[in-house]
Amino acid sequence: MTDRRIFAVTAASGHVGGYAARALLEQGHVVRAMGRHMGRLQGLVDSGAEPWIGDLHDASYVEKAVTGVDGALLIVPPHPAAVDFQAYQNEIAAVFAAAAPRSGLKQAVFISVLGASDDRAGGLIAGHADIERHLNGVPGLNVVHLRPSGFMEFFYYLLKPLREEGVLRSPIGPHANLELVAARDVGRSAAAILVEGHIRNVGFFDLPAVRSVTLSEVARLIGQGLGRPVTVEQYTHEEDIRDLMAAGTGKTFATMLNETWAMMNAMGEMPPLDVRPVTAATYSIEDFVKNDLVPAILSSRPISDFSTATRPRPAELEAA
Repeated sequence: MTDRRIFAVTAASGHVGGYAARALLEQGHVVRAMGRHMGRLQGLVDSGAEPWIGDLHDASYVEKAVTGVDGALLIVPPHPAAVDFQAYQNEIAAVFAAAAPRSGLKQAVFISVLGASDDRAGGLIAGHADIERHLNGVPGLNVVHLRPSGFMEFFYYLLKPLREEGVLRSPIGPHANLELVAARDVGRSAAAILVEGHIRNVGFFDLPAVRSVTLSEVARLIGQGLGRPVTVEQYTHEEDIRDLMAAGTGKTFATMLNETWAMMNAMGEMPPLDVRPVTAATYSIEDFVKNDLVPAILSSRPISDFSTATRPRPAELEAA
C-alpha cells in the first residue's frame, strides 16, 4: 500500500486493543503493540506487529512508544486489584497527557464510555470523564473520545456461576435494558477513526449497540447454545461486592462497578444517537453469545484469561 503509516496501540493484548491492532495490520500499517507481557502479545507479533513491552505507569516508556507515530489508540486497561481504582485511572491519564507533547503525538483515539459527558454519571463512567478532561487539556493533541454504550464482554464477569450452576447471576435485573457493544466493533471503529483522519481538535463519537437486550433474553440464547436451560438470578450489590473482593478485586473497583450496575438497572430505552458509518456496530448479541460466550462457558481456561475487568490475574494481585 502507498499510505503505510505507524500507529501505537496501548493495552494491545486486551479485547479492544487486540481487535484494533489486527484491523490496522490487515490494512498494512505498522503497529506498535504496547503491553506488559510478551507472551500475551505473541499472536499480534506473529501477525506482524512490533512488540513494545513496558508499563503504562512508566512515562519514558509511553513517550518512546508514541514518538514518531501517526496516531495512537489510548486505553486505560482494567486494574481491578488497585487499592484506589480512580487514582490509578488518573495516574495513567496523567502519563498519557505528559507523553503526548513531549513525543510530538498529534492524533489519538481514547476509548471512553457513553455518558462520560454527563456530570450526573457515577461509577466507572465518572472515571472515564476524568480521563477525557486530562486529554482535552493537552496542547496540540487532536483526540476523539470513542464512547461505546457498554461492552458485551461484561458477561465474562458472570462466567463462574454460568459454568458451575447454569445461572446468569448479577445485581442487574432480568428485564433491564442493556445497550452493549462487542469489543471487536469498538476496536475496529477506533482503527477506522485513526486511519480515516476523523480527528480534529477534540471530538466525541458515540458507538451505540446494534439493539438493546435483557438478561432474560441472553439467558435464553445461552441455553440454546448449551442445549440446557440457563436461569437469571438477581442478587444484591452488597453480595456482589463481597464476591468480587473474595476473588481479589479491590473495594473501590467493586464499589464503582456496582454503582454502574445500579445505573444500568435504572436506565430505560436509550434515545436515538448520532451514528456515523465509522461507528456503526454490526456484531449482534446473537453473534457474541454463539461465537464468544458459549465457548468461554465450555472452556476449561481460567476466567481471568477472558477478562481481568473483575477477576485479576495472580500477577496483578501481587502488584496491587
